[in-house]
Amino acid sequence: MSAMQRPFLTPEPEAPLYQRLAATLESMIQGHSLRPGDRIPSVRHFSAQQRVSIPTALRAYETLETRGLIEARPKSGFFVRSRQADFVRIPTFAARAPEVTDFANLDPFDSLFSPAATAGLVPLGVALADPSLLPGEKLAREMGVIARRLGPKSTNYDFAPGSEALRGELARRSLDWGCALQRDDFIIVNGGTEALSLALRATCKPGDTVIVESPTYFGLAQMIRELGLNGLPIPVESVNGMDLDAVEKAVSHQRIAACVSIANFHNPVGFLMPEDRKQQLLALLAKRSIPLIEDDVYGDLQHNGARPRCIKAFDPNGVVLLCGSFSKTLAPGYRVGYIAAGRWHSQVLRLKQISTLSNALLPSLAIAEYLRNGGYDRYLRSIRQTYRRQIGRVREAIVDSFPPGIGLSRPLGSFLLWCELPPQVDSMELFQRARREGISIAPGPLFSPDGGSFKNFIRINCGFPMTAATDRAVGLLGHLVKGLLK
Repeated sequence: MSAMQRPFLTPEPEAPLYQRLAATLESMIQGHSLRPGDRIPSVRHFSAQQRVSIPTALRAYETLETRGLIEARPKSGFFVRSRQADFVRIPTFAARAPEVTDFANLDPFDSLFSPAATAGLVPLGVALADPSLLPGEKLAREMGVIARRLGPKSTNYDFAPGSEALRGELARRSLDWGCALQRDDFIIVNGGTEALSLALRATCKPGDTVIVESPTYFGLAQMIRELGLNGLPIPVESVNGMDLDAVEKAVSHQRIAACVSIANFHNPVGFLMPEDRKQQLLALLAKRSIPLIEDDVYGDLQHNGARPRCIKAFDPNGVVLLCGSFSKTLAPGYRVGYIAAGRWHSQVLRLKQISTLSNALLPSLAIAEYLRNGGYDRYLRSIRQTYRRQIGRVREAIVDSFPPGIGLSRPLGSFLLWCELPPQVDSMELFQRARREGISIAPGPLFSPDGGSFKNFIRINCGFPMTAATDRAVGLLGHLVKGLLK
């Protein structure tokens, strides 16, 4: 039986029938069962094949046309559309020998997060989703119900280790991550940033050296600097992640206090580290009892298939400190994160108690209830596809507008793109020009541990729908890049 003759799956039972048919065809296109240039059945044939009406089949095809996945050719039928972005190379990185740095040159927050840097700009810079895509109203209703039920107790502290209800839900969800963690393995914290900070403070002391990826999340770089630590940047590759040979050399020749890795949908590069390499990295570190701090804030946002396993899934000895949050998936402003610190649980708990003492009670309980009643899983099924489509549309818009020779990441999850510009383009200059035109981007040097690399790279946020304004902004950005080439 051919691929087009097999009964279609229905990944979203509650969705209209035409959307389910379109989603199934889209998954076949994304999985290359249907390739660019392939002819798909006529509307009449498709309707008979799937036992649906012709208007339903036609609406499914129109949905795919709107998404830019198929095209109608006069007197020939419908064909899978060739997507230019599929032929663009992935970014490459110049090899640099790892060199210890204190991160003294990196200070991104005024550039990206201040009101002056964000007000009124098309938000292609900060890694945030459009609030309209997040379940804010549902969470607010949950919080209202909980507040009424608790009455005066709703104003109480949520002392560390934090909400028992949320820790129980995290333990249940850890099975999806490849783990089997217990409720008491978790400590609830104020977002992923506090989780990383506590992990570093528990495992390192001022003057210690920490392995980090290069490029890396800029907040981590600033955090390491403020804690008086030194970073040892290890180059990453666009598909496989951290250079394991460089890691092995580093841990063999100097004292390393900890290693920080974003293995699942890296920020900014977007790679998903293969499982065998996750295990190899862990083995290199565990051999010397070096703690691995795993930042997994994007792990729930895969575009297709099963949720990737954490490095923590391969850790029988408690060497991994798993850090996560709901800031990138549900509610950035709720500041609800968590850490499963393994061997360092008691140290992290003590540091939490003497630093921020407590978490906000109602947001933790609202998220726990949302996880418990299945709302989170239903929401994830939808938002994963939304982000996949938005990334695809932004990739196509970039290829349409930018000069030839660029490199574009092909993320399998999250909502971020890493773009390599022609070598002579200075992304800091592009950042300034774009801001004057009302566009926010994140220039590559912000992600450079030493502040001096990735000068011709930018990170693009695809967390907002591809509206006409966004499309115009990407086009204008391409025009500015071409101007810098001159």
